[in-house]
Amino acid sequence: MSSQLYILTVNVNIGLQGGIDLPSAMSKLQTLLCSYPDATRCLHTYKVTGEAKVVAVFEVTNVIGLERMVSGIARVGNMDVTCKPIFPYRFFAEYLKVNGDVLLGKGENTLAGDKQGYWLEISVEYAGKSTSELLEIWSREAVAALTARSSGGHIELWKSVMERKVHMFIAMDPVELDKLSFELPIMKENGCNVNIQALAIHDLEDYCARISSDTM
Repeated sequence: MSSQLYILTVNVNIGLQGGIDLPSAMSKLQTLLCSYPDATRCLHTYKVTGEAKVVAVFEVTNVIGLERMVSGIARVGNMDVTCKPIFPYRFFAEYLKVNGDVLLGKGENTLAGDKQGYWLEISVEYAGKSTSELLEIWSREAVAALTARSSGGHIELWKSVMERKVHMFIAMDPVELDKLSFELPIMKENGCNVNIQALAIHDLEDYCARISSDTM
């Protein structure tokens, strides 16, 4: 059976609910996100640090399982859910005719080690450039990103379907990550047309396990 990848975000509307037990809500979300493993295989679940927000990536073989999961989320409380189709970035790199060697590499566990995790949403426009110029720049960008991943970087990458947007989960020192935002080919050659949103994240299951047990 064919499958489709989706990136799902859940925003808990704290102010609209007259107060909420956020750890309890997050624990329920964690359970719901993993409730239909035969239909919706959860690849990543992260809580946005300091926000009542969750981001997750799913491989869906039966969309009804996804719909039932979202229905369950709606019953937990006042929450906004978005669901966007995505696909692995390496497939886009193949379209850009990137060398096959970097396409085969696999990154390390995204949030392994002691480095901070981040969710980056990278939106690309190309005012002042032709489509062919954009694709040439993006090809060099894809080589840089996939080389870093195949070299053992803590990086996961997806492209939004029909959008010039890339989602990246990365674990990296924040100063080094900030430097990277100036050194990537797409920033050097098309930086005025690129918008990056960076949110700190940590593993949702780990959050649920620790939030009520860790001492300060």
